[in-house]
Amino acid sequence: MPARPVAQVIVVGAGPAGVSAAFFMARAGVDVLLVDRATFPRDKPCGDGVTASGLAVLERMGLLEWITGNDFLEPQELLLASPDGAVARARPAPREGFSYGYVIPRLKLDAALVERAVTAGARLQEGVSIKSIDYLNAHRVRLVGRAAGRPVALETSLVIAADGGQSSFTRQIGLVPGPPELVALRGYMENDTGDPALLEIHWESAIMPGYGWIFPLGEGRVNVGIGAYSAIVRRRGLNLHDQWRKFLTQNPDTRARLRQARQAGPVRGQPLRTDADRVTPLADNVLVAGEAAGLANPLTGEGIGPSLECGEIAAAHACRALERGTFSAAALAPYGHAFHRRFDPIHRSARWLRWLLSYRWIANRVVRRARRDPDFALRLGHIVIGIASPAKALAPSNVARFLLG
Repeated sequence: MPARPVAQVIVVGAGPAGVSAAFFMARAGVDVLLVDRATFPRDKPCGDGVTASGLAVLERMGLLEWITGNDFLEPQELLLASPDGAVARARPAPREGFSYGYVIPRLKLDAALVERAVTAGARLQEGVSIKSIDYLNAHRVRLVGRAAGRPVALETSLVIAADGGQSSFTRQIGLVPGPPELVALRGYMENDTGDPALLEIHWESAIMPGYGWIFPLGEGRVNVGIGAYSAIVRRRGLNLHDQWRKFLTQNPDTRARLRQARQAGPVRGQPLRTDADRVTPLADNVLVAGEAAGLANPLTGEGIGPSLECGEIAAAHACRALERGTFSAAALAPYGHAFHRRFDPIHRSARWLRWLLSYRWIANRVVRRARRDPDFALRLGHIVIGIASPAKALAPSNVARFLLG
């Protein structure tokens, strides 16, 4: 095998979670190696939306000026459409500091993140596919994989596994409880005639509690996608590419907005892990972060913000482990406590809300209530877009409004 680069920490996966972890560790003076099987810039199927929690981390990474300076769209209004065609709009009253977030294509976002981590001192090795881990002793593990068609071995004291929804490496370690629950398809369209400040969410009967979306990118480009649960797809015998096309052609609102639009590039799919509250996010010498740890929201599929947050949390705990020189699962357990304390309440309430919205009549009633009640619409919009926890939807005041019809 080739010479074995050694780093204090190796991060497997250069998505938002892995790069966030690498950046914060490198800034703290840690010798960190970031590896990814792709080469950058590289695209990833995604809704491209970055909400408030993700923006807060990006600001701490020094990327907010890059975002505002590149004219990425900051939508001002959210449209919510029910299965029976009712439409509600959630537009907040202008106030300083509020944002639905930004729509940033992953091709550009991930490249900027990687560049930022490298600038902070992280080393990047692209085109490396990690297959397995060998435990050498309590302070050293060896990652085994391939690069440029040749075997490669990398030794380190601590691994942060951030290998996304496929989780091939994390699954090999035995830390993934099951297959991804959610699958999403995304395509880009050009010549959109709709409002460039408007995000759209459509609950589609065929894929409920999944939904379709239209997110504007500017200059007439939009991200159009659908997200559905794998169990629903199997049970109903759905072809998701057909469902994506039907969302464009059979939904009256979508058809009207995209009547002059044309597809730009292929439609691509991505599995999403949503089981964070059921995951054990650590093992001896390993922390698991981001979507590999199931951080995609069970209700919305949103995962960029939680992944960026998780990477920062993992970096802090990695630094503590390095200071103490202990890397056993028992020594790394505080990371698991912090992980579950931060993300479990969101995932459990999102799963409850997802179950409720699997009933067509409930989704219809919710949107009709939102159409008559701007404050309720705004609360619902905050939850759907990831600004507020899904637990807020189950608050007594919101339940009362729903029951009043």
